[in-house]
Amino acid sequence: MAPFLVPLIASGMDILAKAVTSKGKDWLEEKTGIDLEKASLSEADLMKLKQFEMEHEEEFQKISLDSRKLDAELEKAYLADVNSARNMQVEALKQNDLFSKRFLYYFAIAWSAITATYIFGITFLTVPETSVRFADTILGVLMGTIIAQIVNFFFGSSKSSQDKNQVIAEISARSDK
Repeated sequence: MAPFLVPLIASGMDILAKAVTSKGKDWLEEKTGIDLEKASLSEADLMKLKQFEMEHEEEFQKISLDSRKLDAELEKAYLADVNSARNMQVEALKQNDLFSKRFLYYFAIAWSAITATYIFGITFLTVPETSVRFADTILGVLMGTIIAQIVNFFFGSSKSSQDKNQVIAEISARSDK
């Protein structure tokens, strides 16, 4: 969460905070003339922001509704994508060719074996000190993407779990800067 949103939310201006998330900090600063990057907002600034929120509440509610509609459309696109991959597998299972029918399983087994071998190798064999960073990166890719995607395909993953992972990744990216 952006630091400039904290005073808005703490002051009960959730609607305004959501509008700022959608429209941007510069938009609010331009509309109100208040610098949101100040160390702390004065009582006069908070009152002006509250008044601005109340005067434009209907517009902000519409922005929030539009944002939720966009989220719903993104959810539909995500579900359609997942469904198309599963439908492809259903069609593959209808074929007479055993290799085509079982390709996905062979593929998952191969990557699982590669990953298990790699984990065994970097755990029990000596990794040159100059290659430790590469070994860690490759391990992260294998475990975090390839194996995770295989498990998600066969066993599914809840959307909330993926949203949580996305939030964690965004927070990690911010803290790395």
